[in-house]
Amino acid sequence: MNVDRRLYSIIPVRAVPLIKRGNTWRVLAALGHYASPNGICYPNQRTIGELAGGIDQADVSRALKELYQNELLRILLPKGKRQRGSFQRGNRYQLLYHPHQPLPSNKELDIGWGARTRRW
Repeated sequence: MNVDRRLYSIIPVRAVPLIKRGNTWRVLAALGHYASPNGICYPNQRTIGELAGGIDQADVSRALKELYQNELLRILLPKGKRQRGSFQRGNRYQLLYHPHQPLPSNKELDIGWGARTRRW
């Protein structure tokens, strides 16, 4: 089995003037580590927090919300089966390398922030 063991992260350069907090930078770098060439990734918040230096789930969630508000992140409709024992399918994200970047394909749906939790 070929496991991706990249030692680098691809993040949008336009994030430099937009991001002010350190945790948000670390979360962006963690997402960039898992992102495909189209910017799509689907790590869970625990994995993001561990790769971002051991930050907790609440700080990861705050950072993801800040990235979404700065239009550096898009939340896509989850795909595939739900993991056994889990409440719902995992989140899928798209890093936006360009402002107003189109969806990666016509089969993708942008669900927006809070659409799954109905908290915001």
